[in-house]
Amino acid sequence: MNDLIAHLLVLLGAAVPWFELFVVPPAIALGLNPVIVAFLGNTAVSFAAIAGSARLLAWWERRRGRPIGSGSAGQRGRKAFERFGVPGLALQGPFLSGMYFAVLFSVLLGAPRRSVALWTVASNALWTVALAVGTVAGVGVLT
Repeated sequence: MNDLIAHLLVLLGAAVPWFELFVVPPAIALGLNPVIVAFLGNTAVSFAAIAGSARLLAWWERRRGRPIGSGSAGQRGRKAFERFGVPGLALQGPFLSGMYFAVLFSVLLGAPRRSVALWTVASNALWTVALAVGTVAGVGVLT
C-alpha cells in the first residue's frame, strides 16, 4: 500500500468518533508511527470542534429555544461535568462519549477553551501512547 494512502487512512480513522481507538494497531501493522499519525488526526478534529463550538451553541439555542444542558439529559451531563471537570471528560472521551463529544460538551458548558485544548492534547497523547505500547507488547507476547 502506498505510504501516503496508509497515512491518510489512519488520519481519517482517527477522525471518526469511537473508531479513534482502533486506528493505532493497524497503523503499527502498516509500519507507520501511530503516536504521530493517530495523535495528529484526533487532535486536529478536536481543535476544529473547539473552534466551531460557538457556532454550534448559537445553532442549538436558535433551534431549541433554550441553552444546551437545560433538559433532563443535559442536567445529568452537567452533573458529570461539575463532578469530573474537563480532565475527567477528556480522559474518558475516547472510550465512553467519543473525544469530540467530550470536547464539545466541555466547551458548551462553559469550560475555558484553552483548558479544553490542553486536556484534549494530554488525553490524546496518553491514550495513543498507551495503545501503541499495548499493541507492541501484545504482538511481542503472541510471537
